Amino acid sequence: MASLLTYVSQATLLTGMATVFFASAVDGVGTQNAPKHLHFYMHDGYTSPKPTSVLVVNGTGQPLKGSGRGARFGDTVVMDDHLTEGPTLASRVVGRAQGFSRGVSPSRLSYGLFLNVLLTDGPYNGSSLTVMGRNDIAMPERELTVVGGTGAFRMATGYVLWKTASWRGRNAVLELDAYVYVSPAAARA
Repeated sequence: MASLLTYVSQATLLTGMATVFFASAVDGVGTQNAPKHLHFYMHDGYTSPKPTSVLVVNGTGQPLKGSGRGARFGDTVVMDDHLTEGPTLASRVVGRAQGFSRGVSPSRLSYGLFLNVLLTDGPYNGSSLTVMGRNDIAMPERELTVVGGTGAFRMATGYVLWKTASWRGRNAVLELDAYVYVSPAAARA
């Protein structure tokens, strides 16, 4: 009789827990809303009077084909690039892209990228996104991963579609479309 009573008690407890978890999911706790879409341009400047990207570690081996600038496997670049609304530096500045990239392929112009997107204007002023991924420059569009954030983007996930808008010498303008998911529970915290 005691084992039947224990079984019924455990079943009741599990049913109650399932009801609480289901109700939490319906209320939005632990779920994600539709993504927030952010669009901006990143200005990667090596050769201006005040460069925003600097090669800090020279890689090894022969320069990679198609690099036009002698990029090598293992090159490490640190950046603090402007983010703007439009494709020119005269556009309104909305933030900074701060991080580093490293040449990760001995045969392709491909970089591992770690980037903090710090927003300094607009509705998300003071918030940031953390982005990581593989940036294969030969591809017309690359996809990087949003792995976190701060402020309005606390515990964010998502992805960034990344395109080269223009490339002149060692300077590039990149178009970024970020699709960011934020847990309602994290947004309320």
